[in-house]
Amino acid sequence: MKLRPVASLPEARDGVVGPMLAVLGVSLLAAAGLALDVALYYVGERDLRAATEAAALAASMNPGNAEERARDYLTRNGYDGDVLQSVEVGRYCPDVSVDPNQRFDPSFTRCPGNGVANAVRLHTKRASRRFLTGVFDEAVIPDMEVTASAARIDEAGIGITSGLLTVTNPLVNVVNDLLGALLGIKLRLNQSDIEGMMGANVDAGLFFDALAKRSGSTGTYGDLVAGTYGIKDIVMSAADATSNIAAKLGLHSLGSQVTNSYQVPLSDLFGLGVWKNMPVGHADSPPSLRAGINAYQLVTFAIQAGPGVIDLSDAVSLAVPGSIVKIGAIATGPADRPRFSFGPAGETSVGTSLLRLQILLGLGDINLLGFPISESVPVLIDVAAAHAEISQIECTDTAEQGRDTRVNVTASSGLVNAYIGKAPANALTRPVPPITADDISQVRLLNVLNLVTVDARAVAQPVFGKSSTLTFGPGGNGTIGSPDSPGSPASVGNGAQVGPLISSLVDGLMAPDGLQIELLGLCLPIVCQGSEDTLRQTLLGAITTPLSGLVGNTADPLLDFVLEALGIQLGHATVWATGARCGVPVLI
Repeated sequence: MKLRPVASLPEARDGVVGPMLAVLGVSLLAAAGLALDVALYYVGERDLRAATEAAALAASMNPGNAEERARDYLTRNGYDGDVLQSVEVGRYCPDVSVDPNQRFDPSFTRCPGNGVANAVRLHTKRASRRFLTGVFDEAVIPDMEVTASAARIDEAGIGITSGLLTVTNPLVNVVNDLLGALLGIKLRLNQSDIEGMMGANVDAGLFFDALAKRSGSTGTYGDLVAGTYGIKDIVMSAADATSNIAAKLGLHSLGSQVTNSYQVPLSDLFGLGVWKNMPVGHADSPPSLRAGINAYQLVTFAIQAGPGVIDLSDAVSLAVPGSIVKIGAIATGPADRPRFSFGPAGETSVGTSLLRLQILLGLGDINLLGFPISESVPVLIDVAAAHAEISQIECTDTAEQGRDTRVNVTASSGLVNAYIGKAPANALTRPVPPITADDISQVRLLNVLNLVTVDARAVAQPVFGKSSTLTFGPGGNGTIGSPDSPGSPASVGNGAQVGPLISSLVDGLMAPDGLQIELLGLCLPIVCQGSEDTLRQTLLGAITTPLSGLVGNTADPLLDFVLEALGIQLGHATVWATGARCGVPVLI
């Protein structure tokens, strides 16, 4: 062997790699092991998250059985059942103003509703796979933990009126007179216009978006319906939101005759449920607003919500020429529930407003004791509000949810009262104050030279409303509508009519306090004991006989037309299910 000088050794680098590998090998092996463990953690955490989210979606379909459904899904996908650490059941708040982390409410205190669970939150945990890092006493790689929340919201739309409309020529005249009187214009809608609007729906979501665009409104749908808008914008937005040609033509006809000078507040017309805090322009964004609003109901209720005052004393005579029955005034009470509402069961309700009619039955052609009765008999009719609330949405597991879904609605018609007499001075202000029979005083019908006076007061037997559960869908009382189709409504009621109700009033005049007859301001003994009964019966017959005929031949059909134009039938509540959407479970 040839030996090299020591001085030359620094330049010799053969074999240097071996010592370096010996020194760095442990570090390289540790780094490789750590990288493997970290990679396995992220892959495992991703898989666990996907499985947990899918399990949450499955559990949200049936929150009452959430734990079993979640555990079953996890085990069928290769996980041990113990990976499921906890299951919370609660309610979801689809409210953009609420922090996303707070929208799941296990306490049922933050979200409106009836305490029905519609959301779940799962927490899963699984040990990480550790190779090199498993030798350490303290875990360098943590256990995998995932929390996932999901919700399912089943929703429906409902609308309410007090009756069904059948379009006839007399009704067309009254609609033009009535709505024209409110709007302050000479309205000219033909039968095709009215039939087109009555027979079709407006897409609710598209209507709101169109109105927001026309009015330049921003913000949420709740902000939108809290505003006041011109009737022309409302009508034309409705025309933009229907695919039915006949309805579109009818709405355009109405829109061409009105202006935005008639301003309408929409706050009492709509209940938006989960959409109230969604930004306008997102009707098709989940949860999409897929429900309909009857076109005629939309415009007539909007017009009634405006500032117009009804005085049909002239207009009514056009409906029944020569009639001596007049409507003095119509006033409405406060609306404690909207006319159209959209949302889940238990928190979605609609209602009509209290309606008060002042009817003047003229008796100018009737003579008593040779003297004509020049005063009209004032009749006051109160129609209490009708109500309806979605009590249950039965979503099926079939692929045809749109066909098989059923919506149950609890509905009640309103009490009807009627009076003859002098009402309080503020009885027909808006909103109307409550009155009772004690508030009605005698009204003078006859004064013969201050010798004989006849005063009248009568209270009809009240017509009580009825309550019932109405079902829309297969085998139900009605069918569920859509943005394109109104569906078929269902009604609850007692069949009360104006004529029999007023006839009951006429009978009330026979009561001891019905007609008050005085001679010279007092009841003389000879009159009271001898001839009062004969005189009383003569006066009663002279008044009640023609009054009953007037009611049956003129008042009943006339008032029926007027009430129909307003969407009212005494003692009835007619409900539409304007749409239904079975919630596709979504992660929240």
